Amino acid sequence: MRNIVSSLMLVSALAACSPEEPAPTDCTAADHQALIGQSETVLETMTFAVPVRVIHPGDMVTMDFQPNRLNFHIDAGGKIEKIECN
Repeated sequence: MRNIVSSLMLVSALAACSPEEPAPTDCTAADHQALIGQSETVLETMTFAVPVRVIHPGDMVTMDFQPNRLNFHIDAGGKIEKIECN
């Protein structure tokens, strides 16, 4: 009986150490690359099915990972310079 309990504990410990599978991403950054270079005001007329974050130079942002979040990076001139997921 003691060996069975020890074996179950070992299996549980090993299962906890196994790498997690990457979270599925439903981010649509690739679909919006044509917006790069346009004014950020174009985003005001759009709706998105995923969470969106608009990041300006000097903005503080959280470091939490949300694979379906769409990030729009805006340059100092107010133009979209980069679009990515997280």
